[in-house]
Order: sequence, then C-alpha cells, then structure tokens
Amino acid sequence: MTYLSEDPTFLAGGLLLLAGAFLFALKVTQQGKYAISAGVALVLAGAVVLIEWVWVTDNERIEQVVYDLGRAVQSSDADRVLAHLMPTVQYKHGETALNEDMTRAMIRSNLSNARFNFVRISDLQTSAGQQSRRGLADFRVISSGSLNTSHGMMDARTNVTAWQLGFQETEPGVWKVNRITSVSMPQGVLAMRGGPPPSDRSHHVGLRRLNPKSRGSRLPSPSNSSVTN
Repeated sequence: MTYLSEDPTFLAGGLLLLAGAFLFALKVTQQGKYAISAGVALVLAGAVVLIEWVWVTDNERIEQVVYDLGRAVQSSDADRVLAHLMPTVQYKHGETALNEDMTRAMIRSNLSNARFNFVRISDLQTSAGQQSRRGLADFRVISSGSLNTSHGMMDARTNVTAWQLGFQETEPGVWKVNRITSVSMPQGVLAMRGGPPPSDRSHHVGLRRLNPKSRGSRLPSPSNSSVTN
C-alpha cells in the first residue's frame, strides 16, 4: 500500500503512460474501445493522486512533526517545540539522561540563548508501529547560528548533528515526542547543567568567539546543499 498512500508517483505515472498508449492505439485503429480504456486509465490515475492527498499515513504525520520542530528551533520558539513533546519526555546522550523537567528546562535555556541563520533536516527516516502506536524518526540537522554563553556571544560555524526521536500516539492522528536522543553532537552545540554532553568529534566544526567589531558579520553559507526541508 506504500505506493498508494505515501508515494503514488510510479502507480499514477504508469496509469498515465497506459492511457497514452490507448490514445495512440485509438489514433491508429480508430476503434472506440481504446478511447474507453484511455478514459478509465486517466480516471484511475486521478483517483490514485486524490487518495494519496487525502490519506495521511502515520509516517507522514511523524515527518510533519519533525519538520515543524525544525522550523520552531530555527525561530527559537521554545513553546512551539515543547507543544510537540509528551509530559514524560526525556533527553538522552550516551550515558547522560535527563528527566522531563530537566529536558524542558534545557530546551528553553538553549533556545533562549540561540539565534539561527538556518536549520535544515536531512536524511529523515520514520517508522510507526501499527499495534504499539509508537514510532521513531532518525535524521540529521545541518544548522548555523550564534550562541550566547557565559563567555560571551559565540559564532557557530555550520554544524551537523544526528538525532533520533521516539514518538507515541497520544490521540488518533496526533504523535508526540517521548524521547530525544542526540546520536552525534559536536562539543559546545548544546549547553547543559554541569557542562555540555559528551561530544562526537567526527562532525566537530568548532566555535569561535565573536570579535566585538565583527558581531554583525554574516556567517558562512552551508557547503552541503543536498538536504531536504
């Protein structure tokens, strides 16, 4: 059913090609049966596109939440981010685990001190359990902006982080995040009580303190353009 509910391109395209073949046969043979067959194929192609537009799957609902979280983070809108989280949400990174209150406080603190030039979601993969009503989203985030720390305003070059979000359906058609796991995190990107979480330096780009004279300068644009938004 995936071809019908999530990506009808091949099915609808095949029906359109079939309709074209029938129309060509009609032109060559002048037999009315080919006109009827072409009409049926065109109607079926339209029905496939309509069903995909109306039928929103669980995977698509989870994707919508992830993309809206990305837009909320880019605008530093903590309330909009928290609205997508369950009351029992927890943040995890390696051996570090925060309870729901600490997770929410960390999100508010980081977003209140961050200003982003861009936040882009890449390599998003989702899954949803039909029986458990729980889901997962794995993706990368490419971002750039500035972070206000106790050491002053820090200008972050383009960072690449990897995340996994756990989801739970709280009511029909509504999916919320119950777990936030940072899979790969450059040092200094996320501030926590007691210091930043352990870093994966494989994607470390680093932070540099802004020169007061260059505080208004623009940040470099991302070099990786093959991302989705």
